[in-house]
Amino acid sequence: MTRAPATTPHLFSQWDHIVRLIRKKKRLVVFLDFDGTLVRIAPLPEAVHLDQGTRNILEKLAGHPNVTLAIISGRQRAELQRYIGLRKMKYMGLYGWESNGKKRIPFPVRVALVRALVGLLAELPSYPGVWIEPKRNSFSVHLLGATAETQRQVRKQVEKRVNPLRKTLRVMKNLRDVEVAPLSIGDKGVAVRKILGEPAMRGALPIYFGDDFSDEPAFAATRKGVPILVGKRRATQAKFCVRGPAEVAAALSRIEKTIR
Repeated sequence: MTRAPATTPHLFSQWDHIVRLIRKKKRLVVFLDFDGTLVRIAPLPEAVHLDQGTRNILEKLAGHPNVTLAIISGRQRAELQRYIGLRKMKYMGLYGWESNGKKRIPFPVRVALVRALVGLLAELPSYPGVWIEPKRNSFSVHLLGATAETQRQVRKQVEKRVNPLRKTLRVMKNLRDVEVAPLSIGDKGVAVRKILGEPAMRGALPIYFGDDFSDEPAFAATRKGVPILVGKRRATQAKFCVRGPAEVAAALSRIEKTIR
């Protein structure tokens, strides 16, 4: 069920209910997006900063014997490890597809990806505030610095460029960027369901924090648990919401105190 903005309650207003859910289960699986969820959005991806207080609470949760902590992001896995720097966590890059450092895409798919990238590198420089970030197995067209009209035009241009390659590549639409990736890279819901399907996780309570359109499949996959939209209210599959990374940290602290 997709909720309208006005009908998505704030997480803390329902906290007594959340506590009951947590205490009813023996195990928790806490999923977290990164940009806009654990850290505030920055003008450039490398300018983000994880607050020490947030890192401390993540470390406590990751060390709890009945908690599994997973970071699922469009970023590369190595980036997430570098910015967070904690052990005993699952780091899942490229929407959960990159769960270790050995993932590679087939050569024909890489050729298609390079073809799309080269074409857009030639077409997009004329759009102010737009830039392309090449990655190992995908690339992002960043739109944060562009006007709403420019964003609309660029999204359309990306779709047009990738359309002839649609049997190989997909376009993933986000709030502040567009990702071009192989079709074999699934969405975050696929990654969440895979983890929850592990024998050790059966019966666990899933809690998911995310702010972007790419988090919607994960919200749907955790509907029986606690899916939480971070940031501005919008139509969503999430059941609860918080205002931003500071409230995410506060919620994680409350969770940690509940399971002591």
